[in-house]
Amino acid sequence: MKQCAALLVFFLLFSIQVEAQDDAPSADFILHQAKILTVDAQFRIVEAIAVKGDRILAVGDDKTVLKHRGKDTKVLDAQGRTVLPGLYDSHTHPVGAASSEIAEPLPYLRSLEEVFAYIRKKTESTPEGEWIVLRFAFPTRLKDARFPSRAELDKVAPKHPVYYHAGPAGLVNTMGLKVSGITKDTPNPANGVIVKDAVTEEPTGMLRNAGGVLKGLPGDGKTTPEARRAAVKKLFGLYNAQGITSVADRNGGRDNFDLYHSLLEKGELTVRINVARSFGAGGKREDLIARLEGLPGKDGRAGPTGKGGVWIRIGPIKFFLDGGMLNGTAFMRQPWPKGDTYQITEDNYRGLLFVQPEQVKVLVEEASRRGWQVTAHTAGEGAMDVLLDAYETVDRLIPIKEMRHCITHANFPSQKNLERCKKLGVCADVQPAWLYCDGSTLDRVLGKERIRWFQPYKSWLEYTTIGGGSDHMLRFDDKESTNPWNPWLGLETALTRKTQTGQVLVPDERLSREDALRLYTIHNAYINREEKEKGSLEPGKLADFILIDRDYMTCPADSIAQTRVLMTIVGGRVVYERQN
Repeated sequence: MKQCAALLVFFLLFSIQVEAQDDAPSADFILHQAKILTVDAQFRIVEAIAVKGDRILAVGDDKTVLKHRGKDTKVLDAQGRTVLPGLYDSHTHPVGAASSEIAEPLPYLRSLEEVFAYIRKKTESTPEGEWIVLRFAFPTRLKDARFPSRAELDKVAPKHPVYYHAGPAGLVNTMGLKVSGITKDTPNPANGVIVKDAVTEEPTGMLRNAGGVLKGLPGDGKTTPEARRAAVKKLFGLYNAQGITSVADRNGGRDNFDLYHSLLEKGELTVRINVARSFGAGGKREDLIARLEGLPGKDGRAGPTGKGGVWIRIGPIKFFLDGGMLNGTAFMRQPWPKGDTYQITEDNYRGLLFVQPEQVKVLVEEASRRGWQVTAHTAGEGAMDVLLDAYETVDRLIPIKEMRHCITHANFPSQKNLERCKKLGVCADVQPAWLYCDGSTLDRVLGKERIRWFQPYKSWLEYTTIGGGSDHMLRFDDKESTNPWNPWLGLETALTRKTQTGQVLVPDERLSREDALRLYTIHNAYINREEKEKGSLEPGKLADFILIDRDYMTCPADSIAQTRVLMTIVGGRVVYERQN
């Protein structure tokens, strides 16, 4: 393997001085003697691929494809190795993730003991009275599988306000409540809850979608546009090293869109990007219309859905409908069980719904009328009911099937909702890394009956199209990020349904090798309405493909997360080559 990179360079640079045969168009580059998984409709496996410009010229057996070899054609002998379409992550937050470690590396905390040790250390360098904040520290990821208590945070940092942030839910210590002026008389903010003790009515420190009541929280730190740009470029290089050639930014503002274009204009963009435009769902109908019509901007480049080119394309609008699975705020049909994992004490707590059903219907209708595909952060099954009700209502006014409206996360479908998705042409982007990281805790908290419908990949594919993504938010590391973005880990999880603890959740929902690969290639292209350009290796499509170190179709399923990418090619250009 140490000689692999040198051999690849040798073969890639070696030009065969032979004219193309039978007037066949001459290729710029041919890769042959390979096991190429085309992921076309027949899932054909072929030997060779020819590239001209940024497109695939031909695929097939060696003899046929080598007819396109000309005097300037570069030829690579893959020596029997496997070639796949470039991988596509359906859900990332590249600018936020890349920027998260500009100031300093972020800790990966595996237990409350490590959490408390980290806070103690921060008290040594943080002036008394100033905030200590842990961002996106999900309790389901801890060995203890629970939030810390207010008393525990008080003990480790009595002179500092501390905010243990876990997305829509988080916990503050006594000092944090004090500096924010939060008492038993503080009212709940809109769509949020300041949790209070049932007996004393004093705040417990738990805030559900109520972080806005905290005062004096530090910002994320000032970073220059140049630093953000460099960080995103670095992250895209890491994505390439794992075989990723396309991503969807699943909540992109205009600033993200402009940053990507700055990389493109200087020839430094190595990942194709589908940008879902972030959208606030509040306001009267006329307000929603004005904002929808203003999203493309004065230059008209940033919308509606489908606008753009092969490198940067506009996807759906994206809004937040409910809370999250990993912090106990997803809006469920049945109440969340009581317990210390999420510090739930209420009898009928179902989570949080951020947008009321009638408002969702208005938003979906007006977006659909203006050519916008729609998706929503929808973690719980109750929220999925609300979103599909809206899609169903709007479909009676404006047929939506061809628009491929989507459900983001879609953790808990039901038989009825799967049938509705098929009828309406609704797709979903799902996160196998959540099954891997959080499945065992969710199984313990929710029980077997409810966990049966947690990310049921095989059932999904019997009714509609789903795509695999990571929801990468923080850190660069591919497996210790929040959330792990390594696509090979996602593929292995879809195949095995093994959690981080080794537990197998609902094995009947495991995918075949073919369907798991489709999850990260052609299915993601389809849900983003790009399947005519990428997602499979077929003549005329973009020449985005990867060479890997093992036979994906026959290697042990539990070894796929260790796959090494030897070469990544985007638009016919090598953007990554493994050096050892």
